[in-house]
Amino acid sequence: MGTATANQPLTPTNTLTGENLLGFREALILVVAALLLSLPMLIRGPMPAAHDTDEHRHFTAHFAEQFWGGEAYPRWLLNMNHGLGSPTFFVFPPLPAYVYTLLEPVGKALHFDAFNVSAFLCLLLSGIFAFLWMSTMASRPIALVVACLYLLLPYHVSVDFYRRTALPECWALTWMPLVLYFTVQVVNKKRSAALGLAVAYGLLILSHVISVLMFSFIPLVVALTLPKRGDRVRSIAVVIAGMFLGTGLSAFYLLPAFANAKYFPASRLGFDLAENLLAFGKGLLTGQSHKSGFVQSLSLSTADTALFIAFCGFMALRNSSAGKKRQVLLWIAICVVPLFMMSDASYRVWKALPFLIDSIQFPWRLNIILCVAALPVAAIFLSNFSRPLSFERMATLGVMVLFIVSWIVSYGKTVKRYSLPPSPYTSVNEFDGWYEAWRPAGMDDDSAMKASMGPPVRFLEGDGTATILQWSPRHIELQTDCTVCGPAMIHQFYYPEWRAQLVPQGRPLAVTAALPEGLVEIQIPPGRQQILLEIPRGISEHVGNWISAACALAIAGMLAWSLTNDPSRRRLGSQS
Repeated sequence: MGTATANQPLTPTNTLTGENLLGFREALILVVAALLLSLPMLIRGPMPAAHDTDEHRHFTAHFAEQFWGGEAYPRWLLNMNHGLGSPTFFVFPPLPAYVYTLLEPVGKALHFDAFNVSAFLCLLLSGIFAFLWMSTMASRPIALVVACLYLLLPYHVSVDFYRRTALPECWALTWMPLVLYFTVQVVNKKRSAALGLAVAYGLLILSHVISVLMFSFIPLVVALTLPKRGDRVRSIAVVIAGMFLGTGLSAFYLLPAFANAKYFPASRLGFDLAENLLAFGKGLLTGQSHKSGFVQSLSLSTADTALFIAFCGFMALRNSSAGKKRQVLLWIAICVVPLFMMSDASYRVWKALPFLIDSIQFPWRLNIILCVAALPVAAIFLSNFSRPLSFERMATLGVMVLFIVSWIVSYGKTVKRYSLPPSPYTSVNEFDGWYEAWRPAGMDDDSAMKASMGPPVRFLEGDGTATILQWSPRHIELQTDCTVCGPAMIHQFYYPEWRAQLVPQGRPLAVTAALPEGLVEIQIPPGRQQILLEIPRGISEHVGNWISAACALAIAGMLAWSLTNDPSRRRLGSQS
């Protein structure tokens, strides 16, 4: 295999026309690898004691129920939290829920669990896209090996996939290699690469915005460093355009999420910064660190991955060409800041920049950068091997095998946690991840739980009757009749976007939080009244939908134009 010179694209072998992309043998191996790693998930479902198992189970089930009930994009989950509702999908990324939702009828017909299969597809696609990216810089066998290693990385499978059931972040780890694959194709001046980049980046945003914030500098760095000096401005401009178009593609989610973020302050989640920084020093190997068991094991797996990158990088620097050495140094440099920011040593930096905590929440999430960086460093390291192997190279391969064995051991220890029981239900909160952030200030969980077992509408003062005319997500209509009226409590959690009015007059009514229950409270006027309570579609939803539609049409038009004007297609047509 040839070596790349400085500032030259590593290899232009893969094209967007299907040449040398994913063969049957590679696909079969990746399917088998993903099946083996996700077998406990497929057979037993998500780990009962995992951090977010119940949260995502409930989210996806309620999302699917409303989608198949006719709501294209459920944002308010009507029956979440014992029927009191949840606004989480106003800010929570929808892609994992859509995947589950579209698989659900197929699962019912073929008798499989759509949640488990959606998780398997997430892991499988991450391997396929890692293979595509790696095949732009290494031979196909090496790209296949590195893609399988990506599936096995401890933070990817042991932590996110199993111990946390963090499916949004797992989907982010799926799309990141695809974004970088198309970034390399942009550098290599492949047709329609920017459109592929836009779609991949849009899917990344729809999966996990926090990962987008941590990852987005990497495609820009690749576009700046890979091409020849004279092509750098073009490459970075095209990559920025593709990312901008992908952002527009996801605007139907992103704009409402930004507009509603003010109702979800992360400061209310009770986050302990010191406990969530990793300890790489005293007690790391003995297990006697002051950290919790989860953070202690995460410290070990992070150190393991960092040492793997350092080892492969050191060996690659000894034997690679100048161009590949620059790439290795680049990826090692990319890891330095995330490693520091995950460690105890960064405590004062986080405290000085509180917006970082609000944006990223858990510093150890920066492990996603290490997962991505490990791929090219390992690929360049393995590309230097040729037969027959010398004793030194056999020894270095042996060291690499030891790293892989440690990952398998970590996977095995994680799977053993299936024996741990799930956390019990203690309140009206059905493991709604952002519940503590958005719930009305001053509410009491026990009072909310008691209210959830009461009537859908209850007069708090006066004497009257209420008939429900319509009870659907974001839209409730009531018929009230009373002579001495007062406030009425509606069987849904208060959210600042609720609006109430008399029908058909359109006269607005005051909407407040009934405390300590935390439910919607409306002042009811006397007489026989028809009342509409709704969360109207605001300007952010309308504008976001129009931007996404415009970007989708633009991508379809550009793709059609590109295919129509493809010189290779014209040559084939003239030859026939």
